[in-house]
Amino acid sequence: MTQDTFHKLVHFVMDSPAHPPETLFVGGMDNWHARARLAHFLAMKGIDKKDEALELFRSVVDQDVDDEVAEDVEEKVFALQRLSSLEKELNQDEEALKHIDMAIELAESTDFLYKYILRGELWGDRWNLMHKMDMTQDAEAEVDERIEAYKDIPIAHNSYLYYGYRFKAQLAAERHVTLVAKDYMHMALHSMEIPEEYKDGLEIAFSATHDNASWILNEVDRATPNPDNLHWDI
Repeated sequence: MTQDTFHKLVHFVMDSPAHPPETLFVGGMDNWHARARLAHFLAMKGIDKKDEALELFRSVVDQDVDDEVAEDVEEKVFALQRLSSLEKELNQDEEALKHIDMAIELAESTDFLYKYILRGELWGDRWNLMHKMDMTQDAEAEVDERIEAYKDIPIAHNSYLYYGYRFKAQLAAERHVTLVAKDYMHMALHSMEIPEEYKDGLEIAFSATHDNASWILNEVDRATPNPDNLHWDI
């Protein structure tokens, strides 16, 4: 991508409803942070410039980061995560798996508590992708390993357990085992901070007596607070 094309795309997203500030893109094509940020906007629903987003995200894959600076590590992890999800949408599953694995490796190479990235969510992305790729048995084994490794850690809000049990709940729902799906989802929520105002909605969602497990889990998800807005210990 040329500097001129990059500049035109910056102004394209600045004129879009997302309306990001131009300061996000300082340095232009020569700054990998600027390329990653522009790619995030280009991949947004409603903008849908996926080819350009892929090109920019892929230009970030081999960039070095300062592993002493949490923000630097986190920005590259986020770019790799979004690249993987975009490739998954386009059925480029092998590439998607490679890039989510890179995101996990980088995220877990430090002890930082990131502002936006959740290590458990990265693993959840991996497991869901493996399930799509007919690697469900391997994904389940990894989930059980993660749960075993983290279940006895004395912290209240554990993203590994939330996303692990949530994945197991989704599989149980697909297998039409409603009570098991509910049990796993209860266990997932025990690892999450649940503000008081969400508890009544969750109770209603879980109280459904029919056997449409997938519908129940969708209702639970709708009643669950956004994980991005919660406190996590890991």
